[in-house]
Amino acid sequence: IFLYILLAILLILGLVSLIPIGIEASYKNKLYCLLKIGFIKIQLFPEKKKKKKSTPQEKPAPKKKEEPKKKDAFSFKKFFKQNGVSGLMKILKKIASMAKGALKDVFSHIIIRELMLDVTIGGEDAAETAVSYGKACAVVYPSVSLITQICNCRSLKVLVSPDFTDGSDSKANCKVVADIRTFWLIKAVFLWKIALYRFVFILLSTSISSKIPEIKPL
Repeated sequence: IFLYILLAILLILGLVSLIPIGIEASYKNKLYCLLKIGFIKIQLFPEKKKKKKSTPQEKPAPKKKEEPKKKDAFSFKKFFKQNGVSGLMKILKKIASMAKGALKDVFSHIIIRELMLDVTIGGEDAAETAVSYGKACAVVYPSVSLITQICNCRSLKVLVSPDFTDGSDSKANCKVVADIRTFWLIKAVFLWKIALYRFVFILLSTSISSKIPEIKPL
C-alpha cells in the first residue's frame, strides 16, 4: 500500500511539474499584466472592480467624501520622470546579468513567445537627446540580444529611436509573453536553498573556529 501511495504522489508531482506558468504583460499608456497557471488566468493589473449587489428598497446612503483615485501600481511616465532613461537601462542590465549568471539555467528554459520594446528618447535639446540615445542603444540592444540568446525567443521586435524636438519626453511601449515549466522553477528554488544552507554553514563554521582558542604546546 505504501508503494502505491508513493507512486501516486510521484505521479502527481510529475504532472504538476509539467504545468506551464506564463505571463503576458504590456504597457501602452497603461499597465496590463496577466498570470497564467495552466488553464487558469489571473489578471494582476489593472485590478478588476468588484460589482456591488443592489438590494431592492434600499435606503439612500449618506454621501461620503470622494476618495482620491488610486493611481496605477506602475507608471512609465512617473518612472521616466523620477529615474530617466538610466533607470530603464539599469533594469535591463540587471536582467541580462541574471540571465548569464546565477539564473542562467532557469532563463534557458523560458520560452519568450513575443517580446516587443519600443523606446523613444527625448531631451531638453538635440545635443542631450543624442547623448541619451547613444547610451540607450549601448545598453538596450546588447542586453536584449543576450537575454534572447539564452532564452528561447520566438518573436522579437526592439526599436530605440530619438525625438529631437526640444523638451520632448522619453516614452516606452512594451509587451512580453513568456512561459516556463513549473519543474524548472522548483529546481531553481531547490538549488538556491542548498546554496543558502551551504553559505550559512560556512559562516557558522568559520565563526566557531575563530572563537576556539589556540592550545600552545608545553
